[in-house]
Amino acid sequence: MKIRSICLTKNEADVVEECLTDAARWSDRIYVYDGASTDGTWEKVQAMAAQNGRIVAWKSDGCVFREGLRAEVFNAFRDECADGDWWCQLNADEFYVQDVRQFLAGVPKSEHVVWGLNIQYYLTPKDVEGEPFAGEFHRDRDRIRYYKAACAERRFFRHRAGLQWRESDAWPHHLGVTHLELLHFRHYPYRSPQQIQTRLDVRRDNRARGFEGWDHAKELTWQTKIVPRADLHLDAGDGKFIIEEENLRQHLEPVSQRVVKRIMHGVGIWP
Repeated sequence: MKIRSICLTKNEADVVEECLTDAARWSDRIYVYDGASTDGTWEKVQAMAAQNGRIVAWKSDGCVFREGLRAEVFNAFRDECADGDWWCQLNADEFYVQDVRQFLAGVPKSEHVVWGLNIQYYLTPKDVEGEPFAGEFHRDRDRIRYYKAACAERRFFRHRAGLQWRESDAWPHHLGVTHLELLHFRHYPYRSPQQIQTRLDVRRDNRARGFEGWDHAKELTWQTKIVPRADLHLDAGDGKFIIEEENLRQHLEPVSQRVVKRIMHGVGIWP
């Protein structure tokens, strides 16, 4: 079983080294597609790729973001895969809590999709009132301690030779049967005031050039993303998280849909 991660980056220089180093522990390959970063992200990725054969600095270009960019990576490297390998949507600000390789090895062969529980971290008013952030994740991480489980999202799917992934789509067609258990990952989209501002600017630029998503990034200034501690949970560092019940059910399919998928995939009509 091989695990192949697709990582799209754009101005993530403060965190990309930590993310790729962490993901390289369980990924056999990490294919990085950079969106013409201007902050040194791509140069850091290239340097890491030169030292670590698991990291592939695939390309950097300034096209407008779309979810289907990952399909380009999949179609470029699919011939390296065997049935039963796994693909991961890896974002440059995410870190998995469990042992990913062990978890995926335990997924029944009749199931093809694993969702992740997005444990999202925020900066609070007290955080930004203190000393200035370094703007380097490995130095600032210990100050980012307040979180809330944002949602469950698809993150992994099992490779099959018959999968078709069009470059207009966020995921392959007939992705498969969903595994019932969730993988947990820590998500750090808001790491310092300067980084939050860059994040908003990048997303507004892509929206202005035609991308229709990222409604949450319409705000103009980083201050709009600061959340009071009373609305969040404190990470005590013990590996335990408070998860709202609705987030544990988001990935569950209706029984009828699950039965149809099992039949269609089982007899080979769907890949």
